[in-house]
Amino acid sequence: MTRVLAICAILLAAPPSLRAQAHPLAGTWDVLIPAGMRVENGDPVPIIAKGLLNVSVAGDSLIGMLKIEPPAGMPAKPASRLAARTGTGPTVFVERSKMTINNNGQESDYPMTVTYTFEATGDSLQGRMTRTVEGMAMPGPMSTPPPISGKRVKPAG
Repeated sequence: MTRVLAICAILLAAPPSLRAQAHPLAGTWDVLIPAGMRVENGDPVPIIAKGLLNVSVAGDSLIGMLKIEPPAGMPAKPASRLAARTGTGPTVFVERSKMTINNNGQESDYPMTVTYTFEATGDSLQGRMTRTVEGMAMPGPMSTPPPISGKRVKPAG
């Protein structure tokens, strides 16, 4: 009984960062992420936004909450919920939502699936994102968005 209590005390005394690191992606990340596409002078230009990605482990799954700061002139959106299986190597999260397309002032909504592939190395995050929009072909730059990058947010203290 004394041995069990001693082991419990050691585990509880460990810093929270050591107890919670069940997966390399677990934690909070400042990210730079593609937030859309703008056409300027006939050329598509990616819109890059800042965001905050919080990943937690729930059983054999990873749950991510991604909050993107709205770029200038764009409305704020609620945080996105992402889900993936735990494992080694790159982690693939899937989000289902909708995309609003503004074509000369006429807005239309389309069902969309966003797939994020993330890999953490220490306190650095790299990734890619692909969008599939139901009923739309997305050739060119919209089908190959810029990479995602991020840095782990260190706990205060």
